[in-house]
Amino acid sequence: MLVTRLSETTSVLVARAPIVPGDPIDAADLVAVDLRLGEQTDHYVGSAEAIPEGAVATRTIQAGEIVPLSAIGQSADVPLRPVVIPVDATVAESVVPGATVELWHTSPAGDETSAHAQLLVSDAVVRRIDEGSSLGMRSMSVEVLVPGDSLEAVLEVLSQGERLDVIGVPGAHGLAP
Repeated sequence: MLVTRLSETTSVLVARAPIVPGDPIDAADLVAVDLRLGEQTDHYVGSAEAIPEGAVATRTIQAGEIVPLSAIGQSADVPLRPVVIPVDATVAESVVPGATVELWHTSPAGDETSAHAQLLVSDAVVRRIDEGSSLGMRSMSVEVLVPGDSLEAVLEVLSQGERLDVIGVPGAHGLAP
């Protein structure tokens, strides 16, 4: 009986691509697979019908990850806010949707001060990257999800037209070290 129970498979949903906090949980973004989960079946979403109406991801669900019930909630459960950060050049390969990144404020050297950098956010999440162009000039921006308690500092730097650097965090979930 134990061997039979251990060999039983359960249908669960797996993310096709990264789903970031606040994104709707859409059946089109998921694929059903049969896995042997043993006693863990109650921790994962088994079908699209089990997803509540209006559900969003409350944390990043990586591509290929089994969708945990704990990562599904409503928009009020997401403590992050989207901010678009203009960048002058391309970003590191580790800066991809779903990746954890740091936001650094880099101030230029002034007449009386030397340049310095300050970590503003250590745990932002990349929502999307826009590599748009404007009349042949390449402009780029990164939309990141910032914890609410860091939002004021980030907006203050952006409102002053100062530079924010988006830095990938090697070893963070979804990134190669």
